[in-house]
Order: sequence, then structure tokens, then C-alpha cells
Amino acid sequence: MKRTGTYTFVMEFRGGTYCSQLKASDIEQALNKWTTSLKKNRADIKYLTVDKLTKLKEEIRNGERPIKLKGLKNIWFTRLLTMRDTVYLTIVKTDTTPNR
Repeated sequence: MKRTGTYTFVMEFRGGTYCSQLKASDIEQALNKWTTSLKKNRADIKYLTVDKLTKLKEEIRNGERPIKLKGLKNIWFTRLLTMRDTVYLTIVKTDTTPNR
């Protein structure tokens, strides 16, 4: 049985730190849900333009994936480019519960 977890995203972008949480069954689903939530909450993230968000989604669609941090459980990191800016993204999976 696949288990759903809570994924916490900590995004560092242009001097700001932005956090969000969502439920997903794996890291790839979590990453896709995260980009969708960015679109909804874009106005709350200073300097995140539509063009930069589109570039983030392209990087993920083209195969950019977070790497699991060696020696740690359920923690990933990635660096994404948004034209001239860089997004540093740490993802932590917590609260694993069975899907029903």
C-alpha cells in the first residue's frame, strides 16, 4: 500500500524564505503539486514573476529532481534556475500515513 506523507518545502529566493506543506504519495508528486501551489500563491512571493515560474516548471518537466541528502532520512535538496535568479529548495517528508 502506498503511503501519503506531508512534504514541507523551504524555498530560498532573492533574499526571502518561503515555506509550504502539502500531502503527496512520493517526491515527484510532491514537486508537481508544489509548482501548482506556487502559481496560486505567486503574489505572496516577492519577485516571482510568471516568466520565472514558467522557467521553474520547465526545469522540473525537463527532469530536474531534488537529490536525497546522504545520511539523512526523507530530506532532499535542489537548485533551480529562473532565468537570472536561483531558487534553493529543501524538501522534508514527515507524517507518513496510509492511503485509504
